Amino acid sequence: MDTEALISGSINFTGLGSGTDFKTMIEQLINLERRQTARLELWKKEWEQKQEGFRELNSKMLTLRTNLQQINTMAKFMVKDADSVNKNVLTATGTDKAQVGSHVLEVHQLAQNHILTSTTTKPSTTEDITDGSARVFSYSYNGKTRTLNLPSGGSLEGLRNLINTDPENPGVRASIIKSADGAHHLQLRGMDLGANKTITINGTTTVPDFADTNFNETQAAQNSKLKIDGFPPGEDDWVERSTNTISDLLEGVTISLRQAGTTTLNIAVNNEKVLDNVREFVDQVNEVRAQITKLTKVDQSGNGSILTGNYAIQMIDSRLKSITSVKAIGFDVNNDVFSSLGMIGITTDADQGSPTFGMLKLDEEVLEHSLRNRPDAFARVFAADYIGSSDSQDFRYLSSIDGVTKGGEYNVKYTVSGGTIINATINGNPASYSGNGEITGMSGKPEAGMVIKVDDLSVDGDYSGKVFLKYGKIPELADALRALTDSSSGPLKILEENYDDITEGIDRKIEFEQRRITRMERDLRARFARLETLLGYYDQLGASIRSQLGQLSSDTK
Repeated sequence: MDTEALISGSINFTGLGSGTDFKTMIEQLINLERRQTARLELWKKEWEQKQEGFRELNSKMLTLRTNLQQINTMAKFMVKDADSVNKNVLTATGTDKAQVGSHVLEVHQLAQNHILTSTTTKPSTTEDITDGSARVFSYSYNGKTRTLNLPSGGSLEGLRNLINTDPENPGVRASIIKSADGAHHLQLRGMDLGANKTITINGTTTVPDFADTNFNETQAAQNSKLKIDGFPPGEDDWVERSTNTISDLLEGVTISLRQAGTTTLNIAVNNEKVLDNVREFVDQVNEVRAQITKLTKVDQSGNGSILTGNYAIQMIDSRLKSITSVKAIGFDVNNDVFSSLGMIGITTDADQGSPTFGMLKLDEEVLEHSLRNRPDAFARVFAADYIGSSDSQDFRYLSSIDGVTKGGEYNVKYTVSGGTIINATINGNPASYSGNGEITGMSGKPEAGMVIKVDDLSVDGDYSGKVFLKYGKIPELADALRALTDSSSGPLKILEENYDDITEGIDRKIEFEQRRITRMERDLRARFARLETLLGYYDQLGASIRSQLGQLSSDTK
């Protein structure tokens, strides 16, 4: 017998020697031993399915967060249109801060830049304009004087390039204009609009034919002039700006002037766009909730899904439902028109027999009515991004620090004595205060960086009241999703890594089983090979004995 072949397990049993099918016998024995491996692989698959469930949920939560970031401020969520009746006169855009209404705008003139063009002409752009001597060209613009040296033999092109390539150029562009054959002019153009942005050719200029008297003002520098709703009232009185794009005339509205004339500017909430934002918000939240339901549902037979009972999923589900069901951060049920999603028609379906059980549902009628009647209050519930207010007549909210001050409701107390604040607290925590009446939240607390202003310090006494720093549902939900999906500290990521450890442990057990079974199969093959050999020997021995007994029987006849 080939010993190496036995050890390697390469012997193939056919059962022809002893009549016994050892090969099938070994295969069946090994298959029995493989049941443990099969159980381990099934177990591993279950853990892998749980991990895949985590990844799918995490992906949907990340998508939700990304989409929420598109509408997580008042400016993004509250779409307002500013529409000019006569767009030839002006066009406009509006932000959430624009006040709804109409205005009549009369544009008297547009802002212009200053342009000077030389009256003297040169027959060529390359001929000498220096009369054979080095010359100076000096001009002033925007409060800055530039004195440039034109070398002997310098040309019109040379002077143009000298101005344009000057690294200290204050904003003047030089060009050459050909008015006719053999007639070239130098043009100087200020790059800024406005009446005070004028170009001056200085008296120190020595280039022949390019002194101040050799230029015409071909376009005057001027401001734009307009009236809004008849203001200013005087016939020759105008609102002036040094630009044709005006963003400080009406809060939240940017106006682009195009030509003189009169038009009406209508500012209105784009209700359909805002409602689309709400519907999109609800749909996206429900998509995440549906994924959670899919991963945790229990069927009618009582069989759970792959993540039924998983504490991380339960925590996430509870957190998301809490955000959409409770009062918005920093809102006051007594002073705010709307303080929760439920008040504007967004609730959670609590009917366990409903196919949308657990999903957000919309009451379109309530939703549209709320938006139509109180658009700003409506938008704040969704997208307020640290909007501060006070319920006190004695002090007011002044400012806060993004990313530091937390939204919420704060109790403010302070004492005034001798015309100054002598102590102050916010939510019971000591606060700093200054002689000008400002109270500031201390670091390490939710109110850190929040500034409250006391305008009247003339009356001594103890004062108290509340400050509300509003934070809408969309940014709150986006913040929660950021924490829940954090790539290092998020619960899904932590569990996924824990499950990695579990599956790696199962892999090690499977590898151990596979090695054990391989050794067992090899031992069985060797053992049965020896048995087959022994049985073959005895079979031959039996045949020999039977042959000899047959021969003896024949000899005795």
